[in-house]
Amino acid sequence: MAVPAWVERLRSASFSSPSGVESSFKVDVLTRVGGKKATNHEILNTDEAIPQDQGNRAEEYPIEAYFTGEDGDEAANSFYASLRERYSADNPGILRHPRWGDLAVMPFEFQQTENLVRGAGIFRVTVTFRPIPQAAFPTADGLDQGEIVADIGDLENTLEEANEGINLDVAGALAEFGAKIREVTNIINETLGPIVEGVEEIQDEFKNIQDDIDAAISAGASALTILSQVNNLIRLPGQIATSTIAKVQSYSAMAGAIVNSFVGFFNPNSDRAVQLSQAGTFQSLGAMASAATAEAALFTNFETRDTAGAALDFINDAAALIEQKNNEIYQTLAGAVDKTYAPDHDTWLNLSLIIGKTNAILIDRSFDLKAKQTAILSANSDPISLTWKYYRSSALEDIEFFIRTNNLQDTEIIEIPAGREIVAYV
Repeated sequence: MAVPAWVERLRSASFSSPSGVESSFKVDVLTRVGGKKATNHEILNTDEAIPQDQGNRAEEYPIEAYFTGEDGDEAANSFYASLRERYSADNPGILRHPRWGDLAVMPFEFQQTENLVRGAGIFRVTVTFRPIPQAAFPTADGLDQGEIVADIGDLENTLEEANEGINLDVAGALAEFGAKIREVTNIINETLGPIVEGVEEIQDEFKNIQDDIDAAISAGASALTILSQVNNLIRLPGQIATSTIAKVQSYSAMAGAIVNSFVGFFNPNSDRAVQLSQAGTFQSLGAMASAATAEAALFTNFETRDTAGAALDFINDAAALIEQKNNEIYQTLAGAVDKTYAPDHDTWLNLSLIIGKTNAILIDRSFDLKAKQTAILSANSDPISLTWKYYRSSALEDIEFFIRTNNLQDTEIIEIPAGREIVAYV
């Protein structure tokens, strides 16, 4: 019987670590996981929603590797140890995949499992690899966080220059602008308000800026003045030092809510000046929301590699969503006679550089963070013993880190039952 062509195209699976450790392994099931970045825009007064394609998510390659033979246990140990090495963009691991080519990768989660009764002699290591992409953005050597913060300050200045052209003197424009700003201020308060709770000085300033915005709208202040105040409000909580993903997630949620607030906002039959003021308002709010999401991540002390990766997703998703909405606005207005809208070139160039530099810094930092390892307890244990086993520490902060990352609840704080999956970061 002839061998099918697809079988002939298969090749043996192997992995090379940054230090050069070569591991050949067997695998029964091949999987790669992708997905779409998408948003769903709800249409008012209908039961319908419009999904929008935001591009492809980064792929993952879960591998259920196993080793057999008299030295299978040692081969599995060697492979597992190689996953614990230090990885970098310049020195990744190389996964020689049976189906999908040679991939520059970094392991994000891995687990070693052996069954000494049923299936004895099969030594398994499961690992999730994530490709290390080529640089997608222009970056400079010697990049530091302060440079990006300065870039965001420059973006504020660029937006002020662009916002000088927003004309609110046309009938109805001022009232519409004021209503939109109040709506966006409520969005900012709902999404970012929890970040400032408990930080008394910033909490008071956060509330004062909102009051100033409301007073400026009532007094008929210029769009330049009001949008500058809104930008200050957006940036204020970003530099609060945290160690969890929650702050970056809140900023990303704010960006998405601002985009949704502009869905269906543009009336193609309205006055040209009104349309241009609407477009300029979104440009200012959207660009600052995207840049502030990046800034929030820069001031987050990520504890693990997977949270840094999640932050990158939040930053890039928010940036893509804002850019797509701005392009939609451009397309909406470009087709109308005497209503052409040209996005400010300097604004979007500066924003692109900010997002690119932030990607470069966070990717670089992630190589120094711990990777996730999972295991199934074969016997009852406790947080103190397991913290010592995995971290060689009995310090309270390390025990609390173990409890937090494993989401231990109630009696698990005292005793963790056999069969429970636990995670450690190595």
